[in-house]
Amino acid sequence: MSSPTIKDVAKSANVSIATVSRVLNHSETVHKHTQERVLEAMDLLGYNRNEVARSLKFRHTKTIGIIAPELSNIFFMEVVEAIERCVGPFGYSLLITSSNDSIEEEKRKLQIFIERNVDGIVVMPAGAEGQHFLTKALDKIPLVMVDRCIEGINVDFVETDSRYGVHQMIKALSHEGYKRIGYIGGDLSIHTAHERLFAYLEAMEELGLKVENRFVYHQGSMTQTSGRSLIRQALLEVDYPEAFFIANDSLHLGATIQALEMLSSSQLDQLVFASFDYLSYAPLLKLCHYAVAQPCDKIGEEVSTLLLKRLSGNWEDYPKHVMLKPEIKVLRANGGIPYPLGNSKSDMLSS
Repeated sequence: MSSPTIKDVAKSANVSIATVSRVLNHSETVHKHTQERVLEAMDLLGYNRNEVARSLKFRHTKTIGIIAPELSNIFFMEVVEAIERCVGPFGYSLLITSSNDSIEEEKRKLQIFIERNVDGIVVMPAGAEGQHFLTKALDKIPLVMVDRCIEGINVDFVETDSRYGVHQMIKALSHEGYKRIGYIGGDLSIHTAHERLFAYLEAMEELGLKVENRFVYHQGSMTQTSGRSLIRQALLEVDYPEAFFIANDSLHLGATIQALEMLSSSQLDQLVFASFDYLSYAPLLKLCHYAVAQPCDKIGEEVSTLLLKRLSGNWEDYPKHVMLKPEIKVLRANGGIPYPLGNSKSDMLSS
């Protein structure tokens, strides 16, 4: 049995096809009584508009494609939720997929979005390679990168100020009395991994603290698995530092689980973490004294604003770089100590 058409609805409601079309497009020119008759006919016949055919005709699908490095990373998903809250009222839906931290997979997913005729694309890049973002097929599709940028790819970009956040973490650990501070990060081809390692080295130098290279880890992806592996390498050394800065929430969670499995209660009491990313479960990670809270809602709002602006045809400030300042969290219940954020001794953090 064939599906009912707009012609069938018009015949059932005793109106023209143009009138049915105006009802479908929420036109205010249709009389309320006529609109009700058309809607009743649609319900009676079980009519559903063919959005695929409509998108081919009008060249837009009211969809935004999103490629994240990993769907298990809560930071990325909180940003995606914020984007959905912002673009949803404008009639847009999200298509969400993962590159699994693979550039090849990222290329494949990008091509799928292009073929599906999405109206806009949001990408948290998997690495430093970006030739696939220069394809002519993307010339008319607004593209916004989040958290990670790629050198030579000039598109709208929204990020959190990594340098500020990392400096505050090292400063907090130093203020608490730690002089030996290790580092757990990721592959330096990832923009955020590179930025956060650079900021760690910079902060250590500014505070006059010695960097012990054998306790500076930046191999592999920024995942839970990598966090477990890297902290394990450190904890197998007899003289590992008592404090570590960890570059993102996935690494932090993995490192915490590994430490809990490897160390005794007395050893755990002597180990302290500071982390980039403060998410809903952060207070449960008892080794963490300090954390950088990225403004996920604000990131989502800025990404959405840029997308909607480009989709409306406004490209006047393209490409735009938005850098947002994070909030610094002191987890006092875990042992964190409020410390001076600025130059003034009275400028104390007490989150």
